[in-house]
Amino acid sequence: MILFGGALALLLVFVDLTFLLLVTRGTGLWIVALGQGAFSLAGFWFLRKKDLNLLFYLENEWHKGEPVVAELWEEGLVLLGCLCLIAPGFLSDLLGVLILTPSTRTGIKDNLSQLFSLWAKP
Repeated sequence: MILFGGALALLLVFVDLTFLLLVTRGTGLWIVALGQGAFSLAGFWFLRKKDLNLLFYLENEWHKGEPVVAELWEEGLVLLGCLCLIAPGFLSDLLGVLILTPSTRTGIKDNLSQLFSLWAKP
């Protein structure tokens, strides 16, 4: 399953960069570069805005024996969304915006939790 996920990620990157090159031909390099730069700056801004004290909170809760799975999913998805915005390409930007939208992120988190709980059952 991990191999399939890696192959799917490589395919997404290939399609995304191919689409970016095709759009660059039609609209011009400066417009595409400006748009990609804006999305990258937004990704860095969201990444910087994230409260890194949450990691210390999670560590303290974990040492107390409290479950922190939901918070870890939330933090991981936000970081993934920021990285998608920073990466060049239209599809990765769209994926990053979708992940950073709270309602969409909640749905993704719920689906991933269900999927991993099914995998965890013997």
